[in-house]
Amino acid sequence: MDENKKSRLLTISEFSRISEISRKALIFYDNTGVFSPKYTAPNGYRYYAHEQIYIISVINILKELGMPLSQVRQYTSDITPENAIALLKEQGVHLSRKIKELQSVRDMLNIKLQKLEEGCGEDMDAVQITHFDETPVFISNDFRADRAHIPDDTWLDFYMKCKKKQISFGYPEGYLVPKDSLIKKQTKEVSNIIAYVNDARYANRILPAGQYITAYGQGGLEDTAAVYSRIFNFIEETHSQIIGGACEERLIDEVGSSEKEGQIIRIRIRIRSSI
Repeated sequence: MDENKKSRLLTISEFSRISEISRKALIFYDNTGVFSPKYTAPNGYRYYAHEQIYIISVINILKELGMPLSQVRQYTSDITPENAIALLKEQGVHLSRKIKELQSVRDMLNIKLQKLEEGCGEDMDAVQITHFDETPVFISNDFRADRAHIPDDTWLDFYMKCKKKQISFGYPEGYLVPKDSLIKKQTKEVSNIIAYVNDARYANRILPAGQYITAYGQGGLEDTAAVYSRIFNFIEETHSQIIGGACEERLIDEVGSSEKEGQIIRIRIRIRSSI
């Protein structure tokens, strides 16, 4: 190549700065046949044309989207309008799916943050009547089991249903204790697993708005006995009438505290209060 033509090319360092791809990666792409410089001098120096920026930018996007280098190499070895159209359509679908997944993760993290903040600001000894608005939740199929011995198949079925609904793992979870069990004060028996998604897009059930007796406790969902004891005392003192099951919710779980003493649960029971 004559000096005049070479002067219009970019060195590998210049091309690296413009494309924001390291020299090491550019050399790797060249050695593997994914993307080669416009000209390689006898001394091994690599030179790139300005228009190659467009190709390397697409390669970088494909790599970020997780396309194997073997497929990227297949595309760059035979660039045609037809191949480009097919590739961009395919990756557009893939990107839309990825965006939806990331939005789901973002929504989960926002709820997680909200619940952590709620858990940090509550009086652990208080039992009170609180108004709750409608709460969108994702609930498992009905079952009856001791909270300490929920079958693995029940959990697996619940998580697979969450996955099918594109619900990211990590939402605050809890149990539903049915009304008839509450009446008999048999709070070890639970009938549903609940994910507090707080968004109708992910929900399959709505917890109704209304007045709820609400109490908090330290520990996990296996540490509810003392909380229920305070709730039942409050119900007797206030002559409140239970009209729904108990909704248990982990506000602070292992993500917020590695110690059980730092984890917080909330229990609420819908009532018709005589106060």
